[in-house]
Amino acid sequence: MSNPYSEQLSRLMAEYRETQRAMVEAQQRLRSLSVTETAPRRVVSVTVGHGGRVEDIKFPTAAYKRMPPTELASALLDAIAAAQRRAVDEAAEVMAPHMPAGVDARALLSGDVEASSFEVPQSGVSDILRDLMSDPGK
Repeated sequence: MSNPYSEQLSRLMAEYRETQRAMVEAQQRLRSLSVTETAPRRVVSVTVGHGGRVEDIKFPTAAYKRMPPTELASALLDAIAAAQRRAVDEAAEVMAPHMPAGVDARALLSGDVEASSFEVPQSGVSDILRDLMSDPGK
């Protein structure tokens, strides 16, 4: 006869291992994330990676040479911002399946949500642990 707590713990460990595997895969996808945005008239092209870090800036045409510095700066900043927004969107797509119910991954990654406002979901794990701790002889 098997111990029901052993079976529950085995099931929980299997779930934990699967969750850990999925998170490693998500982390790898996040690390390889790369988004490129090009400004109108192909003045500048910007590539950002994970976390919105600027990885590359290119000037696909010579149009930038004829632009006033303030206009070029504005085009560059707009392209960076657009690429960063897309990077957040793509990261949110990767993370959404791993977020607790009701948590907007995009809002969280954008910094628009306070993490302290999340309620910790109640799960069967706490019941199992509570039972084990209340009667360690089982």
